[in-house]
Amino acid sequence: MRSFRVLVTASATACGLVLATVPAGAAPAGDVQDLLHAWADAGAPAGGGTLDSPEGRRLTEALDSTATPQLSVAAAAAYPACHGTFPSNGVANITVQSSAAHGIPWVVKLTSANSRFGVVVLSAQIYANNRQANVYAPHTEPWNYNFHGPLPRKFQKVGGGTYTMPDGATVSFLFVWHSAAHPSEGGYAYLTCKYDI
Repeated sequence: MRSFRVLVTASATACGLVLATVPAGAAPAGDVQDLLHAWADAGAPAGGGTLDSPEGRRLTEALDSTATPQLSVAAAAAYPACHGTFPSNGVANITVQSSAAHGIPWVVKLTSANSRFGVVVLSAQIYANNRQANVYAPHTEPWNYNFHGPLPRKFQKVGGGTYTMPDGATVSFLFVWHSAAHPSEGGYAYLTCKYDI
């Protein structure tokens, strides 16, 4: 977990899980996707918690892993459609809406359980069929800000190139935030869903 600890204790401008290039400490798609798919397959396609919970520790281990990314695609039929608002265990609500023209616009609203953090730094890792999208740089905002962004249907991939999501693609969103004042404290929320246009 060494590089993740360095990641969460770095300054807001230096931290992040998705940047223009793959930063040190960014999770390989295979590790994060394996974890998100395991949670979804266990009946929890959406969820979240604190970084110091058992699941949060599993997540930090996945974020710190050096495994090679995999391009296997999970069976999308088992996941909900990317439409609507998905509560994440009382820590956040993720709202998504599939669109043929616009991909999947999303909004993450942290709940009042995060008010103690004050200002937070939120990072996102977003995958479509295990291809990581390079669409969101870390944002530093008050805890009650409506963090938002697009996952365009055709997007730039981390590492270069583009990918166009087909109808039925398995899409995973992972949002990790930490207190700007106390970087070791934070939470996460995730959603695995099916792009359904």
